[in-house]
Amino acid sequence: MTPRLLTTAFLLAIPAVLPAGAQDWKSADATRSLLQRMESSQADAIAVRDPDRPERFIAALRLPGQLLVVSATHPSVDLVAQRLEHGDYRGVYLDLQGTPSRDSKFFVHDMDADGLSLSSRGEAYDLVYDADDTLACNGRWKDAKLDKSTYEDRVAKADARYARMLELLASAYDPAEPSR
Repeated sequence: MTPRLLTTAFLLAIPAVLPAGAQDWKSADATRSLLQRMESSQADAIAVRDPDRPERFIAALRLPGQLLVVSATHPSVDLVAQRLEHGDYRGVYLDLQGTPSRDSKFFVHDMDADGLSLSSRGEAYDLVYDADDTLACNGRWKDAKLDKSTYEDRVAKADARYARMLELLASAYDPAEPSR
């Protein structure tokens, strides 16, 4: 094998040996965008109504080094909508976390407020709760009792959903994009 061919083969093989955490997830940029907007307005919470499903709301709570984001329906849509209208975003967040409509709830605990990731950060890793199903984004697909492909597909789908939620929340800061 010539040195040139060997180099080409090596470079083509690199993506196959990178860990899953090295993938560029969609939620990383969306998280940065939302956090920049929250920090510039000194907000610790933000909430919006889902434009595709008006009975569903999305809210985020920023904690030191973490981002908690929830999307859910609530039996008292009018109450949640009123809190949203009055800018009580923390109240919306708490209402959605406490919703009795558990089957509608999608919650992400973004441990480093950097988007979903499968990279190892010691004992800290992102968690996704979809209704009664929990997905630990720690790269341990065997612990999840899934094959690697299914596990990575579930994380990628959760990441896309999370990125959409973050983008909708960030749009609340853009006066050209009314989302409340």
